[in-house]
Amino acid sequence: MNIKNIILCLMILGLNGCSKYYIPTYETFVERVLKPKIGTSVIPKTNQNHREIYDENRYIYVMHYPKGCYYAYLTNRDDKPEIVQEWIILSGKENCKITESFVLLQ
Repeated sequence: MNIKNIILCLMILGLNGCSKYYIPTYETFVERVLKPKIGTSVIPKTNQNHREIYDENRYIYVMHYPKGCYYAYLTNRDDKPEIVQEWIILSGKENCKITESFVLLQ
């Protein structure tokens, strides 16, 4: 294949939506990182050192990646297993974007 064909193929892939997950936006971050954790127990099992008491019914797990993006998952406190109920952005919403290095880490 020559260079023109390769560029054409890459453009077609980009236009059909395959590349939408690699565009660094807040919406992509929410869809790929935050929403999939709702209803699971992955965060409580793998991040016990991040757990703090949020209120009488919930724990909070504070995260900060990518740099400048601070968000948290809220889980139930009274029942087992601990399940993620919701997420919140604490600060740095403008930094909460997926980058290619973030996708590689997942």
